[in-house]
Amino acid sequence: MSSVNNAIYGMTGGQMAPTTLIGQKTATTPYGRRVDLNGHPLEITNLMKELDGTCYVTRQAVHTPAAVRKTKAALKKAFENAVAKKGTSVVEVVSTCNTGWKLSPEKANQWMAEHMFEKYPLGDLKNND
Repeated sequence: MSSVNNAIYGMTGGQMAPTTLIGQKTATTPYGRRVDLNGHPLEITNLMKELDGTCYVTRQAVHTPAAVRKTKAALKKAFENAVAKKGTSVVEVVSTCNTGWKLSPEKANQWMAEHMFEKYPLGDLKNND
């Protein structure tokens, strides 16, 4: 399983998503996500690592060429685990939505590195090799 975490629902106009950061403005939270009103962001990958049957759970990004290579390797490993019937693999890809965030691609990559990685740190969360 793989998912893209860009902290909003970009395909539908930029509404708040379960992974929207506290204070992050979206189409449905124009003053920013508030814990008292909207709850905390959901750390889905952290939950998935606790499930029985998961063998590989990782969070990667695509903001630099080196990060893209790591993400490609993670996806390859997930497919290899499936072929070898080792269990379920989960690859979360932290990405930007520069249109939804109303930032240039360069500024979106910078914003992602400065804000998203604090809440969603990169790396393997579970690796049963």
